Amino acid sequence: MREKLKNKWGLAVRHWLLAVGCWPLAKGSQWPIAKGQLIILLFVLAAVSCAKKEAHVETYTCPMHPTVVSDKQGSCPVCGMDLVRKARAGEEVHITEDLNKLLPSTNEAIVSSIKTIKGEFKSMAISIPVQGIVTYDTRTEYSIPTRVGGRLEKVYLKYAFQKVSKGQKVAEIYSPELMTAQRELLYVVENDPDNQPLIESATTKLSLLGFTSKQTEELIKKKEASSTISIYSPYDGYVINDDQPQSNSPSVAPASMNGGMNSSSATNATISNSPVKLIRQGDYVTAGQVLFKVINTSELRIELNLPLSAVGSIKIKNELDLDLGNNEIEKAQIDFIQPFLNEGQEFVKIRLYISKIKDLQIGQLVHATIQLKPSEGLWIPTAAILDQGLTQIVFIKDRGVFKPKEIKTEKTTNGWTEVKGITSSDEIASDAHYLVDSENFIKTKN
Repeated sequence: MREKLKNKWGLAVRHWLLAVGCWPLAKGSQWPIAKGQLIILLFVLAAVSCAKKEAHVETYTCPMHPTVVSDKQGSCPVCGMDLVRKARAGEEVHITEDLNKLLPSTNEAIVSSIKTIKGEFKSMAISIPVQGIVTYDTRTEYSIPTRVGGRLEKVYLKYAFQKVSKGQKVAEIYSPELMTAQRELLYVVENDPDNQPLIESATTKLSLLGFTSKQTEELIKKKEASSTISIYSPYDGYVINDDQPQSNSPSVAPASMNGGMNSSSATNATISNSPVKLIRQGDYVTAGQVLFKVINTSELRIELNLPLSAVGSIKIKNELDLDLGNNEIEKAQIDFIQPFLNEGQEFVKIRLYISKIKDLQIGQLVHATIQLKPSEGLWIPTAAILDQGLTQIVFIKDRGVFKPKEIKTEKTTNGWTEVKGITSSDEIASDAHYLVDSENFIKTKN
């Protein structure tokens, strides 16, 4: 009876092993087994089965919040991102030092489906657009000084941009020194008329003090010293003062008063360092003091702002097309390139001098295009270049990813830039700015 029970238990164990998939044990379970042994075996197999099932339990977590864990797929209750499955045992990839060298950094390669282009070897005519302003030609700026000290009895130029003509009386001054010099000449003429060296010496002294030859003749004829002397302008032009903006300032002055600067807005007067203010009647002046500054507008100067990137390509005498806003294009050439930068500006000023043109006013904005000789080389669209200030970058497609590469730019014209550092067979991103992350952090390989 006991033997039958053992065989019966053994048969049951064999069938259970077949059911759980343990074929090797099932084939070897033809032997009879005791009840106690069977219970122990069942406990062992059950523990193994439970452990196997627990090993296959999937867990899901949030990539941004690792503390969020779930046994099924869903969304993170914190940020709303989809939960991802945790790696099972044995699925983790251990990054060794050798493997780390083979993996590119996230800022060294970019995966994108952006359109690619190739550089073209060709010869392109170079034109550089620039902008500028019309200002005074400082070579036609003049000063009207006084040669004697004294008090201004009358002043005929009363406001900035007042028109003045050559020979026009601008002021009358009383000077004790001048009175003394007149009396000396009259004394010599009356008491020693034959002493020509002495008369010439007295006449020269008056001339140095500002007397004209005509005034000297009138003094000898009238035989009476004048208490004041008239000061005349030796130049044509318009009166300016130090309150006017400098030529490198883009500000615009208010409209001129009647009779000033062709009844137009005037601006950007270039003033010398000597302090000059508009004087008034009753002011005291010293010998050598500048009373007025006069600018002649028959000759004008145009100052254009040239980008630093184009400075090496521009030379004096280069021709340009000047658009003065009157629907006409004037041909001109560069007369001067400023050899330094003004503080706070990122461009170099170039100058050209022109004669007065109808409807061209001081302070007027102008556009110009500098024409240079054609340049032959490898050209790519300017949009394919990422300018990082000190370096320029293009993105080259390599094995399905874009990798940044530093290049050297030469000339730019009409949306194209001549470059060095790549070949015509390289595929580059057509627009480099779409491949820049929010922090503009790009790493190139040297």
